[in-house]
Amino acid sequence: MFYHIKNIIIRTVIVPLLCVAMTACSDDDGVGAIAKNDVRVAFTMMVADATSTRAANEGWDNYDPKQPGIEDENMINTDDLRIAICDGMGNIIGDVETITVTPMSDPSGTKYAITGVWKNAKDDIARAKKIMIVANCNATKLSTIDLPDLKYNIDTETRKYIPMWGVASLPALTLGTQTDMTEQIYLLRAMAKVKVEMRSDMASYGYSIGSMHINNYNTQGYCLPKNYQSVNKTQEIRFDNSLNVLDSRAASIGLTDRKATYIPEYDNTSTGATPSTITVDLNRNGKHEGTYTLEFRNYDTDGKPTGTPYDIQRNHYYTFLIYKEDGKIIVSLHVRKWNKRVYDEDIIM
Repeated sequence: MFYHIKNIIIRTVIVPLLCVAMTACSDDDGVGAIAKNDVRVAFTMMVADATSTRAANEGWDNYDPKQPGIEDENMINTDDLRIAICDGMGNIIGDVETITVTPMSDPSGTKYAITGVWKNAKDDIARAKKIMIVANCNATKLSTIDLPDLKYNIDTETRKYIPMWGVASLPALTLGTQTDMTEQIYLLRAMAKVKVEMRSDMASYGYSIGSMHINNYNTQGYCLPKNYQSVNKTQEIRFDNSLNVLDSRAASIGLTDRKATYIPEYDNTSTGATPSTITVDLNRNGKHEGTYTLEFRNYDTDGKPTGTPYDIQRNHYYTFLIYKEDGKIIVSLHVRKWNKRVYDEDIIM
């Protein structure tokens, strides 16, 4: 069964997203005092068991969690978590600084209490319309960099965290008060997930996968989707206008049977594009049986590619299932559910 390629999401939730504690400062204020022109933000972040979801639409909304996910795909490097306040056009007007991450005891996973300060907010607080999070992107203060050019390098040996980004609307903020947000933030992974596996019964017939590799892939990717400034929340981004490919094509990267590989976005559809494919060497009873090419396209009931190619897009999970039937290779391309985290009053990775 084939699910449309544009159906996979990650959802990261903050409920409430921010508990913005703002108090006037005086000489009598305690340890937790904040300067009268600053804004403190505080929220809880949890990294725990995940569920998976598939959205039956053209964007990252309408979620329905179903299956367990993989914890590593949701991990956040707490030392590489950047938060910024934006205006209505998506321009950064202030960084959330002095971020502290305090581990908390929780039976369901690893929970952190996070606080940060938006300093000198008085002059710009009326312009504060959005909150933006960038995670695992090796970024400095978001106000000091060119966000559209924020990129990452793929390194399969050392990369532990998947780059992520998300945005949500802010309510009107008032200095000296606390604002409790009910807005949710959805974090999108900046990488795609690819896996090839053989149907389970094929081993009983002596078949096994020898070597595999992806032909044509990008070694770098942009951390943010193309139109990140135009939306008030992550789930408003549509698949058909958010592809943000960083042209850094390399010849091939290895794949392992039943093990996922994570790669940046890749353009398979533009005029003159060099399509990405997967080469599979199939063995039978320890001897080479044949070499086959898999394409990022839909497959018909005979297991043959049909229609136009699919781009390799961020936060999507491409699974190829292969088997032999009546002397020919049959290919089934599935877009499996990619996980999200949902917890009350927490950020979920």
